[in-house]
Amino acid sequence: MIKKIIHIFLFLLIASICLSPRFPLGSLFVGRDIDVRAEDFVLLFGLLLGIFYFLLAGKVKIKKPPLFWPIVAWSIFGLFSILINLMTNGLDVALAFFYFTKEIEFFLLYLFVFYCLVYSDVSKKLIKYWFFAALINLAWLFYVYAFKVEWSSSYGPNTFIEPKGPFPSGGFFLMLFIFFLNLFVFYYANKKISISQKIMLFILSVAPAIGVISSGSRTSVAGLFFATIITGLLYASKKVDFSRFLKSAGLMIIIIFLFFQIMNVISVVEDITYGDPTNIVKRISFGMSAKAFPDSRFEAAKERLHRISQFPPLNFLVGLGIDGEAHSQYLRVLTERGVLGLIIFGWLVFSVIKISYVNAKEKNDDFKKGLSAGLLVATLSMLVMGIPNDTFMVVKPDEVYWFFAAMAMAAIAKQSNQKETKIIHEASS
Repeated sequence: MIKKIIHIFLFLLIASICLSPRFPLGSLFVGRDIDVRAEDFVLLFGLLLGIFYFLLAGKVKIKKPPLFWPIVAWSIFGLFSILINLMTNGLDVALAFFYFTKEIEFFLLYLFVFYCLVYSDVSKKLIKYWFFAALINLAWLFYVYAFKVEWSSSYGPNTFIEPKGPFPSGGFFLMLFIFFLNLFVFYYANKKISISQKIMLFILSVAPAIGVISSGSRTSVAGLFFATIITGLLYASKKVDFSRFLKSAGLMIIIIFLFFQIMNVISVVEDITYGDPTNIVKRISFGMSAKAFPDSRFEAAKERLHRISQFPPLNFLVGLGIDGEAHSQYLRVLTERGVLGLIIFGWLVFSVIKISYVNAKEKNDDFKKGLSAGLLVATLSMLVMGIPNDTFMVVKPDEVYWFFAAMAMAAIAKQSNQKETKIIHEASS
């Protein structure tokens, strides 16, 4: 019974994240509308039910999940920084509450999914749900093009019921692309299934790249190329031989070829929507040049660096608590959490990279390997995209990231528990 309930909650969580139903609450402060998302309710009820179950169960030993201490340190230090600035700098309470609770929600999502999967391993079924959810969002994009629905953003059509802004949509599809691709490379491609099934799974795995490109997000497209190359290199490093190198090179060529073909289609069909599809091509074509980025981005970065240099010693160490969008994850952390916060952030990210890399190189469990490789590539991609964007604070991509991070860590923890049990049995025999 409990396992069925867990299955239902995880399904509802995936559906909520991918379909994005939301309920407006008005504005808590100037320039920021507050929406409550469906996944907020699902997660809240799931957590309450989980706490209630553990209280009733009594003698239940809860093992700390991977990343526990870095997450705790980041959360406690963030609260400490906010409290210091509420007392000394008059920090806006509503602003601080909104951003801090959203950070905490990402971690609660990670913990909830992790414990659900440790208790009831339905990870492989969840992947099917993610595939289906990705197809629904892609179908929405095709609907927008086919029926000339006005774009919600000047960059390009976005995901289903997603607000204006290219990165929430492009980053969402990118996270799906990364995890799907790595699961295919390290898991599905090695399964004893027919060639036709493998081809279908490959198509499903790379299909989210269409959503990345259609979003018009230069950051996401740069992340797409970076993630593809890193995945290829990771696959090639499994065993250094010529055939695997050719397969890796072929994989990258196919993805890049598909990218340019899609760009050609978009540029040819100029009148397919009310917007100008060639605008996407222009944005992406010059995405890596200095001219592509608005001068305001550079000016904002220079202004923020100047502000940081003027911080008094206390704020230089603990930051301003909350300061809003910075167009750079690193500048945001440095501004809001200070030097000490940047060190803790580095500890958290390093822990993710270390654990995922070690398990991506193991040969025992291909499914765990695919998830670990996906987490490694996704984390590295988030770090690269964090240079021009606040990647770890954007709701839709981050929810996907932390959901799959929990899946990877649950698979790692379960295998670790199995090894410990085996050692105990061998020692007692």
